[in-house]
Amino acid sequence: MSPGELWTQVNQTLIAKSIGELCYEQILEPNALSSTSHAQTFELTLASGAQYRFEAWRTLWDHLRVRPASITRTPDTVELSAAQFFIDAQKELGMTDIILGNFLDEMHSTLYADMHLAENPPTAREMADWDGRRVQAALNGHPKLLLNKGRMGWGSGDLERYAPENEPQFKLVWLALHRDHVTSGLAENVGFDDLALTGLQPQDLTRFRAHLTERGLAAQDYLFAPAHPWQWDRILKIQYAGEIAMNRIVDLGTGGDLYQPQISLRTLTNVSRAGQLDLKLPLTVLNTSAVRGIPARYIHQAPSVAEAVSRLCEKDPVLKGAGTTVLSEKGGISYRHPHFAQVTGAPYRYHETLGAIWRESAESKLAAGEQSVMSAALMHQDREGSSLIGAYIQKSGLKTQDWLTRYFETVVVPLYHLQLKYGLGLVAHGQNVVLKMKHHAPTGVLLKDFQGDLRLSSEAPATSLLNDAIKGLDRLPPEYLIHDLLTGHLLTVLRFVSATLQESEGFAESDFYRLLSGVIARYLDAHAPGGVDPRVNLLNEKIHRVLLNKVRFKIGYADSAERPLPLVGRDLLNPLAKGGIHGTETL
Repeated sequence: MSPGELWTQVNQTLIAKSIGELCYEQILEPNALSSTSHAQTFELTLASGAQYRFEAWRTLWDHLRVRPASITRTPDTVELSAAQFFIDAQKELGMTDIILGNFLDEMHSTLYADMHLAENPPTAREMADWDGRRVQAALNGHPKLLLNKGRMGWGSGDLERYAPENEPQFKLVWLALHRDHVTSGLAENVGFDDLALTGLQPQDLTRFRAHLTERGLAAQDYLFAPAHPWQWDRILKIQYAGEIAMNRIVDLGTGGDLYQPQISLRTLTNVSRAGQLDLKLPLTVLNTSAVRGIPARYIHQAPSVAEAVSRLCEKDPVLKGAGTTVLSEKGGISYRHPHFAQVTGAPYRYHETLGAIWRESAESKLAAGEQSVMSAALMHQDREGSSLIGAYIQKSGLKTQDWLTRYFETVVVPLYHLQLKYGLGLVAHGQNVVLKMKHHAPTGVLLKDFQGDLRLSSEAPATSLLNDAIKGLDRLPPEYLIHDLLTGHLLTVLRFVSATLQESEGFAESDFYRLLSGVIARYLDAHAPGGVDPRVNLLNEKIHRVLLNKVRFKIGYADSAERPLPLVGRDLLNPLAKGGIHGTETL
């Protein structure tokens, strides 16, 4: 495929995604024209005078699945492109010229990365035999956010060196940080040297200490931590120049093991020693709605919370039976900048520039013959329209309904059980929930990210299994907390997986949600025979429609003291209600 053909393809794909999500977010309202047994033709007339016509089908979640190659624009005096679409729809999107200009900047970065992914894409069947790390490099990114590879602040060379789709491997910069300026948290029986040695050799630590001693510094006053090479060069050397000059931060050079970025950019996998701890490092770039720093707020408590939830999974019969496992955080640090720390209302990115989190890797939890994959990968479709979930199902030898039932029992039920019995809510999006499989069939779930992505119900029951570890968790009313599952997993993962299965494998969405509804009903019959609080019932008739892209259109790209929060639109009919029969499916 020529560069011109690739460019046309990625633009068509982005327009199709944008129309679908913007209709879901109730920003655009196309008119349905003719229909066939497989799709409807829609016409979208914009205030600018531009008109778009396309074929699509409507999912049970009131979401249009647009066929990219079917899109046409009238008048056709300009080239069909994603940029032109957003310019045409500016009034409907409510973007000022300033915001739209920045939006187009982020859009071009996304399309640049999409071009690379589209060059020689693997087939879904090939990917089904890959390990989870390799699968991530081929994924298209966040399904809801229109611009999911913005990486604002990176140039083409940075993308080549550090973007996951290029599968780069690189060494980290190592620093000695004075303990007096560090906020930290450690798991039981873990020391800072233990953490450093997951990316270094013992002789490296000996060399580091000798270097500090040669400079007249007391080595015991420092701990050793890594920094991302880009972050060190672009942010840390400049913003922490005073700390470096005063020897509170000491540059120890680049070295240790090789790491490869995961799809989240800032989480790195050790490729020199498979199974070692993953590393999460700050990257002061804007990507998928927020600057990717590491806040200090949760550093101290995260390891103890992860240990408590891990014990819970080992002792609770439902969680243990479903194969629920925690990827525990073994330690974390955050370095306090002496000046920005005094400006509490400064943009949040200035408070999150230097730190590290060490977390167990998915590979370390796999037995022989097992593989793991982020749940976000299941919705992936290859160039021919075949899906990764379809390839897993085919290779497993199971019927589609049996494979899905196993998935629901090993993923959705444990997440729901944590909420109902313990009042614990994990923001269960496609990166936090990792599916474990054997022979391509679901056998369990790996849960991760306790740095603010785990919250507690304000009405959580007391339990000795969680003890004091959860005292510092954010608390939410039960009816708010349930959206960590509804929005995090049903609307951000399963909404796309069910549509993908219908498109690629011909498995009806109605059957998908009838199966899920049945699994949840059986769980409630067994564990809540007296009925479930309607505030946290996954089978309620309506659920909130959470909007992400509309936030960017509204607030733009200006700095803020807090991360952006989503908006809420009109309620959705829940496909799980009344046995999974709600919805407005049109084929």
